Amino acid sequence: MHNAATIYTVAQIAVNELQLAQDSQMPKPTIAALPSALEKIDRTQLLKQYGSYNACRQAAKEKGIKFSRTPSWEQLTAAFSYAQAFEKIIEAYMKMYPNPKLKGTKLEFTI
Repeated sequence: MHNAATIYTVAQIAVNELQLAQDSQMPKPTIAALPSALEKIDRTQLLKQYGSYNACRQAAKEKGIKFSRTPSWEQLTAAFSYAQAFEKIIEAYMKMYPNPKLKGTKLEFTI
């Protein structure tokens, strides 16, 4: 009993060191990779896909893209390009870390 406290302390330090060594060997969770380059969408692609400027504006609105004033074609193409990249990032992240409680949830981001 005389050395019990000392033995317990030494054992606890050894357990702590083993735990630290074990934790450092475990792989860290990775974050979904970012797209290597922004795929730029141009006016021709938008017109081909949506047919008109107004239809493109409506599609942007449905995707959650909002502008403070009437956007130019350059703003629309940039917004669609970024939205497409964001969708890829979010999709990859959600595949890596799925959460069924988020089914049907819509996420909106403001730049």
